[in-house]
Amino acid sequence: MNDTDSWGPPGTAAASAARLADLLGADAVWAGGTGDAEVAGGTGSADVAGGTGDADVRSVIIVEPGDVIPPSAGVLVLAVGARGPEAVAVVAEAGRAGAAAVAVRAGADGTVPGEVRAAAGDAGVALLGIPAGLRWDQVEAEVRGALEARTGGAEAEGRGDLFSLAQTVATLTRGVVSIEDSAHRVIAYAGPVDEADEVRMRSVLGRSCPESYLALLRQWGVYRRVRGGDEVVEVEELPDMGIRRRLVTGINAGARLLGTIWVQEGARPLAGRSGETLRGAARLAASQLVDHYYQGDSAARVPSRADLAHGLLTGRFNSAALAAHLGIEASAEAAVVAIDLRETPGAGDTAWQDARRAEAAGIVSVHAAAYRRNALVTLACGQIYAMLPDPRGRASDEAALVRWAGDVVTALRHHTRTPVQAVVAGTAGRLDEIPAVKLRGYHGLEVLARTPERAVGTHGGLTASLMLRGVLEALGERPDIRHPAVEALVAHDMEHGTDVARSLLLYLDAFGDVGPVAKRLNVHPNTLRYRVRKAVALTGLDLDDPEHRLAATLQLRLSLDGPAAAAPPFPTG
Repeated sequence: MNDTDSWGPPGTAAASAARLADLLGADAVWAGGTGDAEVAGGTGSADVAGGTGDADVRSVIIVEPGDVIPPSAGVLVLAVGARGPEAVAVVAEAGRAGAAAVAVRAGADGTVPGEVRAAAGDAGVALLGIPAGLRWDQVEAEVRGALEARTGGAEAEGRGDLFSLAQTVATLTRGVVSIEDSAHRVIAYAGPVDEADEVRMRSVLGRSCPESYLALLRQWGVYRRVRGGDEVVEVEELPDMGIRRRLVTGINAGARLLGTIWVQEGARPLAGRSGETLRGAARLAASQLVDHYYQGDSAARVPSRADLAHGLLTGRFNSAALAAHLGIEASAEAAVVAIDLRETPGAGDTAWQDARRAEAAGIVSVHAAAYRRNALVTLACGQIYAMLPDPRGRASDEAALVRWAGDVVTALRHHTRTPVQAVVAGTAGRLDEIPAVKLRGYHGLEVLARTPERAVGTHGGLTASLMLRGVLEALGERPDIRHPAVEALVAHDMEHGTDVARSLLLYLDAFGDVGPVAKRLNVHPNTLRYRVRKAVALTGLDLDDPEHRLAATLQLRLSLDGPAAAAPPFPTG
């Protein structure tokens, strides 16, 4: 299980052994250089001895008793399963390999046994005693996280995004996820640790898939099937080997296999659309793995894609440049879908809501990438927008878009426990027409909010409501255009605590059908008829005249509900 290739290239950021000891709970004073180093003021959560606290750690590997450790300058060796004489042997081997530090399991008293401390002094390596309550995979994750955080650059951003993607896949599939490069090294993972099988645990701890299982996968043709395409391959469980069922798909750049995404079935069966989820995640991961191989600036690549999406949303970005980035024509059609989580305003702190929206945007991104290879997803104005280009001219298939939006809303409602809604805003004939279509989605979500029981709406289906909204907004800006008698009726209700005006509006909306309106108002039909006669007497309206009915309806909506708030423009910065 020796992961001899897992540490970073020269120039990878380093952390001192003392800093890593602090990260893992050490409260120690470094005496340095000998096996008699004293640890003062310790809490017992980690013991440190030997070497020096200034030793630079640039990477971490995991070894087991009997493993041969290759030249390991700047490496922290995690001695998994090594105790007593085996721990002494690993420490000595690490010293010969030039390792910076070794981590072993501390004893029951929270300190490293004396013979292991002495071996560290003889070997000239720092020694960290890991307490019993801290699992080795947690140690490895903490150390790698500390090292990546210190790079402040491409690798940290790219890896962090892959871990976020893995978590999204785990959420959607209900499985245990790992992302591997083409050398079968695990570069990101997520999912419940207690549901991982033997292969998954060894892969994460050792940062690479066990060779015995790799041989089976090659024999079954798994890697041949995932190379260069979108196929999702099912790998059956092997109960005798403690291996559970899993799905895998390739992360490809043309015919080149850059890596794979795996999802292992845990305590529950995998979600029904797990294959589609993997396919979308693989498309999102491809650009990051290109950076992984060619040491490009993934920190610049990923934000630039987000900037492209937001710039396209606001009309600030050159659509031709975006088309070149995506490898499609600027004249390509693009469907637009707007999504709102419908969180209660003011519920919870802003940072938590921002984090929830970002997590939801990740879920939408996976769905969108599975649906359209060049999909873009971005956050704006507290909402999520998916842009779905299709150079083949099929972007305007509204029925398919409604089905897709319905699947996304279902997934988000399950995950966020909020009444998520979506609007299929329509199709932009060209990429530079997207901002206008997005504005439809923004206004459509405002209108759809009045019917929370609806999961998905379309701009076409909301046209009448949007048109009325526009008319009321225009009337709101023209106080000289009013029906004084209807205004007086509303004022009369407010003064006397009656509900004549609202009853008249509902009566007009129902085309004079008294029964349903009376039931809605919880009054007798004769009471409603009386209110309508009173409204006519007070206003002089002629309800047989269509213009009177229309004028009364508009004035009542304006007076009772107010003009619909004009949607603010999309942000320009």
